Amino acid sequence: MENKRLFGKICFLHRQMSRENCILLSEYGVSPVQMHTLVFIHKNNKKSIKVYQKDIEKELNLRPSSVSTLLNNLEKNELIVRNVADGDARAKELELTEKAKYICIKDKLLMESCDGAIQSALSEVEQEQFEILLNKIINCISKQ
Repeated sequence: MENKRLFGKICFLHRQMSRENCILLSEYGVSPVQMHTLVFIHKNNKKSIKVYQKDIEKELNLRPSSVSTLLNNLEKNELIVRNVADGDARAKELELTEKAKYICIKDKLLMESCDGAIQSALSEVEQEQFEILLNKIINCISKQ
């Protein structure tokens, strides 16, 4: 089978969409890993689920020291606040500031815009086929 350089096309598409996301993130002085953290906290808080540092460590698969630095920077930039947890003064519950909630909303709008661009390029049937194919590729790569 001839190599159609599909990986290169996937990389190109990823770079294009990441570039848009980086413009938004730089506008607010937020790195991709910080954005991931904010979105994780935001999603959980909307479900009334409390988030602690250990949850961020697990979600991002990072060491406690790295997450501690990450959270210190988010707190310094007034994007999160740490509140003493009920019953355990050592545990700090993470909560977003209004500024961080606004950034999460802007990020969601950007993701919806990117989804819209993909959806406008493909018919309903093609979208379903594309999703099936992406999942097939993801599953194959995950097994390796």
